[in-house]
Amino acid sequence: MPRTEEANQRIRDERKEQVLQAAAGVFARRGLADTKIVDIAAAAGVSHGLAYRYFHTKEEVFAELVERSLNGVSRISEAALEQPGTPWEKLLWITRETLSGMYRRPEYTLVVLHALTNEAVPSEVRQLAMRQSEVMTRAIMRLIREGQATGQVVSGDPVQLAWLYQSCILGLAVGGNLTGLVPGAAKPPLPDAEMVLRILKHY
Repeated sequence: MPRTEEANQRIRDERKEQVLQAAAGVFARRGLADTKIVDIAAAAGVSHGLAYRYFHTKEEVFAELVERSLNGVSRISEAALEQPGTPWEKLLWITRETLSGMYRRPEYTLVVLHALTNEAVPSEVRQLAMRQSEVMTRAIMRLIREGQATGQVVSGDPVQLAWLYQSCILGLAVGGNLTGLVPGAAKPPLPDAEMVLRILKHY
């Protein structure tokens, strides 16, 4: 019995997702300049031609990964601001969600960092990555201000404190998650949300 169009579309979506997931790991290890579509196809376990059916260029794959990451950060940031509870509880929530995603799929974080720092990345893709950083920073700054008003967050310039927080998160991405991409490498015990937020806690 022939497959329905709905079944065919589901298979196409699954194959595309398979290519994207594999591409994230390849880009994280090699970067954009040193990656070819054939490398992505091999990692995904599909033919070169099938990979081209979904993406015409490696830049197109890279851009979709960065956009996907941006959408995820935007959802988390909006959800954090809408969470019930105190500003500190919201900071804990957004930090847990961020670390959970980063520890679970380190390659996505490294792809975004690559987009921010490598000249081979097209400017429009770099702009997407910068928007991701700005979305998160705005949410953190708002929660810091609200936390300072309730006495839960240390005093100081909310902009500087938000960048300190972001730098800590990105440092964990580079330090801890790089080992997760090396086969056989022991992954160090990574800090949890409570430990990370000590830099902002008012005692």
